[in-house]
Amino acid sequence: MPLNWGYSAIRAQSIAAKLRRAGLGAKRQNLPVIYLPGILGTKLYDRQQQKFIWGGAGGFFARQPYEYQNTEAQRSRILASEQLHAFTIVPGLVHTLVTAELKQVLQTALGYQEGQDLFFLGHDWRADHRQLADHLDAEIQRLKTIFGADQKIVLIGQSASNLAVRYWLRHTSAENRETIAKWYSFGPPWQGTFHALSMMETGYYAATRYLHGFSPDDIAGYPSAYQLLPANPNVIDIHGQPLKDFDIYNPQCWQEYQIGPYRTSGRDISSQCQRVRDRLGQHLHQAKEFAASIAGVSQLEQAVPQVWYLSDNNQAVKAAVYHRQRWYLQAKNILRDIPQLASQTLAAGDDHLPLNGLLDHRCGPIVRDPNHQPWGTSYIYVSQARTHRALINHTPNLQSLAFDLAVEREKSI
Repeated sequence: MPLNWGYSAIRAQSIAAKLRRAGLGAKRQNLPVIYLPGILGTKLYDRQQQKFIWGGAGGFFARQPYEYQNTEAQRSRILASEQLHAFTIVPGLVHTLVTAELKQVLQTALGYQEGQDLFFLGHDWRADHRQLADHLDAEIQRLKTIFGADQKIVLIGQSASNLAVRYWLRHTSAENRETIAKWYSFGPPWQGTFHALSMMETGYYAATRYLHGFSPDDIAGYPSAYQLLPANPNVIDIHGQPLKDFDIYNPQCWQEYQIGPYRTSGRDISSQCQRVRDRLGQHLHQAKEFAASIAGVSQLEQAVPQVWYLSDNNQAVKAAVYHRQRWYLQAKNILRDIPQLASQTLAAGDDHLPLNGLLDHRCGPIVRDPNHQPWGTSYIYVSQARTHRALINHTPNLQSLAFDLAVEREKSI
C-alpha cells in the first residue's frame, strides 16, 4: 500500500476516535450527502475511443483530445460520471489522492457509504456551470424518490462547483432550498480568480511540462474557465496605474492586450486556436450573464446554513499587471520580476484566491481555531491549508467537516 493511503487511513481513524470521545460517534442514520467536484475532479471517458481522456496517467504520455465542443455529438460521446478519487501515476505504487481522503474520513468516522448515502455528482467540468446546476436539480429529485420528499440533504462543493450551487440556490424552487440541511463550500471562488486567465496563457500540466497536459487553447475553449474569471478585475500597468479601458468581457480587449487565444499574434495559428477565437465573444457573453446571476448577496442563498473553508497560508494575486505585452498573473512571477508592486498586487490567501475578496459577504463569523468551532451553525473556517487544491485534504478541514456533519445528524433526530 502506498504511504499516502496508509496515512489517510490512520488519520480517518484518529478523527473517528475524537468523535467518539466527544459523544458524537454513535451509529446514526446519516443525512445524505451530494458532493460536487470542481474542475478536473471527474474522469472523462471517450466512448468512441474507448479510453479515459482525463483521469489516468496515459494522458501524460500521449496527447489527448481535450478540445471542448458544446455539441450534442460530443455530449453523448463523453461519459463524465466517475469521481476522480485518486489519480494513478504508477499502478500500485504512486497515487495522488484527490477525494479519497475525504471519502475515507466520512466512511470511517460517520459510517457513510458511497452510492448509499454519499453521492459524488460527476460532470463534464469543461461545460457551462449552469449545466451542473441542472444536473444538481435532477440529482435532488432522484434522491427525494429514494429517501422521501421530506429528507434533508447535505451539499459539499469543491472550488468552482460552488458557483453552480450558488446559481442553483438562486434559481431553484423554495421547496428544493428547504431540502438542503447544510452546504459545505471548500474554496469558493466568489470573486473569480486570475488563475483562470493564467491557465489560458500557459496551459495546465498535472505532472510536468515535459509531458502532456492541457494546452492554453484547450482551456480557452472551456465555458467554465470564462465563468471563473474575475468579474471586476483590478488590472494595472508597471507604474501601478489602472488600465482604464480594460473590459474583461470585451473580445476586442482580449485581442488588444493579447489575452488567451490572442497570446500570439500573426497568421500562423492552429485551427483549434482559430476556433477558440471564433467562439470568444459567445464565451464572454455567457460568462458575463453568469457572473451577474450570482453577484452580491441573495437571501435565497443566505437562508441555507453553510460553512466556507478558506486558507490564508499563501500569496494570491488580487491585481494583475500588464507590461510590454506580458501579463503577470502569478505571485511567484510578480515577486521575482516586479517586487515593488507586491503590496499592490498580492494578498494573503491560498495560491488561487485572495482572502480579502472572499470575505466581502460573509455567511457567518470567522473561525481560526481548529478545536473550537460553532458546530451546527454557519461560519467561515480559515485554516493553513498549503494550497487551494489541498483545502479538501487538509486535516483540520476534514476534522471540522466530520464534527459538523455529526452535529447536524444529531439535530435531525
